[in-house]
Amino acid sequence: MTGHGDSYNPSRHTPDSRAEQLRAGFQQQGIPGIAEDTARQDRQKRLAYTVIAVFVTLLGLVLAIVRLSRGHQVGTWTGLYSAGIVLAGLGAVLARRASTRLTYAAVLVGAALLGVGDAVAGRL
Repeated sequence: MTGHGDSYNPSRHTPDSRAEQLRAGFQQQGIPGIAEDTARQDRQKRLAYTVIAVFVTLLGLVLAIVRLSRGHQVGTWTGLYSAGIVLAGLGAVLARRASTRLTYAAVLVGAALLGVGDAVAGRL
């Protein structure tokens, strides 16, 4: 008893009423709230792809510089490294400007070219 004459009503606190409260809260949030969440997730995804692309680009540059400084002959590996570095760098640009699928493809192909160039060049 609450002292105001009304009694405790257990039907007011059923799971259905909780679901209705949640549904009403989401409806009040509306489309702008969902759009903000989607935009935030897209920004986070683009940032992650940018970081990965920059990492692969810098890794390729460092490995190319190390190989050249140790006296490896310029050859096929240099072309493969260059193509891999350019594609990975392009992935960083695409992450900000275009589709994340294109970014993923560019970085993946760039990393594969770096790996093939490394295999062609031999031991470090």
